[in-house]
Amino acid sequence: MSSNSIRIGTALFDSAREEGALMSRSAAQQIEHWARMGAALEASGLTVAQAASLLKSQAEAGDAKLWAFKRERQRADLAHARSGRITQDQLSWFSGGKARKLKLINSPY
Repeated sequence: MSSNSIRIGTALFDSAREEGALMSRSAAQQIEHWARMGAALEASGLTVAQAASLLKSQAEAGDAKLWAFKRERQRADLAHARSGRITQDQLSWFSGGKARKLKLINSPY
């Protein structure tokens, strides 16, 4: 695997070294891990507030919470598609071209 050099702050590097040691990772591996986690979080469509809420909750994110988030996201996406703010291809919960075949109906799901 090829690599590139980047500059990061000393505090971030020190944190990565300390956290990485706990998980048997180098500082570079820990920063890569954090970057992948951040990318996955952004790709999930969760807002910062929603992610913080899930992370702060005492209980695990159960099916009910996740389904509620999905329904909320779908309602918002459908409203944006109807108003022309996004296209059907940009609907967040469809991938692989399925959104192209979608017919918008008056559904909460």
